[in-house]
Amino acid sequence: MRKIPGPPPESILFGNIKTLLTEEDSYVKWIQKYGNIVKFYGIFNQTSILVADTKIIQDMTLNHVYDFIKPPNLLADAILIAGRGLVLAEGEEHKRQRKMMNPAFAHNNVKEMVPTFIRVASTLIGLIEDKVNSGESNINLTPYISKATLDVIGLAGFNYEFNSLTSSNELAEAYNALFNSPNPTLRFISTVLANYIPFFREIPIKMNRDFKNACAIINRVSKKLMEEKYNEAKNGELKSKDLLSLLININMALPDEEKITNDELQYQIMTFLIAGHETTSSTTLWCLYSLAHYPHEQDLLREELVKAFPDKSKFNPTFDEINSLEYLNCIVKETLRIYSPAPVVGRTNVEDKVFGEYLIPKNTTIRIALLALHKSPEIWGPTANEFDPKRWLDPSVTKNVTNLNYLPFLTGTRSCIGNKFALTEFKILLSMLIRNFVFKPTEGFEFKKRTMGVSKPSPYLALTVSKVEC
Repeated sequence: MRKIPGPPPESILFGNIKTLLTEEDSYVKWIQKYGNIVKFYGIFNQTSILVADTKIIQDMTLNHVYDFIKPPNLLADAILIAGRGLVLAEGEEHKRQRKMMNPAFAHNNVKEMVPTFIRVASTLIGLIEDKVNSGESNINLTPYISKATLDVIGLAGFNYEFNSLTSSNELAEAYNALFNSPNPTLRFISTVLANYIPFFREIPIKMNRDFKNACAIINRVSKKLMEEKYNEAKNGELKSKDLLSLLININMALPDEEKITNDELQYQIMTFLIAGHETTSSTTLWCLYSLAHYPHEQDLLREELVKAFPDKSKFNPTFDEINSLEYLNCIVKETLRIYSPAPVVGRTNVEDKVFGEYLIPKNTTIRIALLALHKSPEIWGPTANEFDPKRWLDPSVTKNVTNLNYLPFLTGTRSCIGNKFALTEFKILLSMLIRNFVFKPTEGFEFKKRTMGVSKPSPYLALTVSKVEC
């Protein structure tokens, strides 16, 4: 791999990690500078490969998907937080879980969850309205949006009232401790150390105590949710349409060799809890940020929403109605293009592979540079870095878009199983927020874009909010 172009290491110990932690869109810059196959250096100067070549991506996501596994040396903390559910399962285990879970995310099931999305969004609107009515205009939106998406996954996922928007909730606090650290660099370093030094999390320091406490809460709550549902099932009462009820009913009807175990079911709950609220929360925040800085786009969306829903107090769209809004769809697609929840996706090849003219030895960490594809001028034109929802109405642009160069939910058998769920929830939240409020940048407020993990404003997003009166 010596011949593969890329940035030189900056440190014997940390390779190019400093750049990744401190510079926004560093992966994008490397691809644009060095080409579609780039070599860079991770912790302990280990060689990693960055790819934005659609033929290689097709091989990794469609043709030989199980030849590329999640990097084992990066999973220690992830397994404690999310378990070995669908996101972290591999091979036959993943195939069995995916096959069993697919029916729960069917089109008709997501349709029936729309009233739940509207109900939580209505609570969110009421809380922000109370703030504005009391004279506050500069509002920290991060905790509101994060708690709203957690409440959604509670109800739609498990028919469970977390009520984190309106009351203190230990699960919301646990996720806040894990993902909204006041020192994200230190949080990243601790995760790296935990992955490479097995006993690191046993060192009795505050950072580790907080991490283990948060994981214990997630484990306890997910186990409780599972046990309560199983008790309902034993009594023949499992008739609700939440994801967990659907999964249990599906699982109980399967032959033994196709069923998932109780542990695997709990892992799915842990996976839903994190994947079901952290990514949708960050995407909603980025969309509000973009619309605040592009007021004309915000106005166009609001015009579409006012026309569709003249009385904002009676906002009650169906699944088909919310998905029929053309400009809303454009804004959602454009947000996911520029602010993909996962800017890169990590894999490790289980056998030697050839990428172009380069031999990639097995057990190499490979990252698919989703954001580099999403910002490629060759695909999106000279305005690739700009927020421009109207590009999705331009056939000369959309003809270039495929499921191998626009990948907010990845593609293939390891694509996000809940993409319809997430998109519908995002559209409902965004529509109700824009129908009820005007968002503008807050003068003097600054934040950084978190560069590792799920992309989000750090430490939070504050905007100036006023009410839409009609």
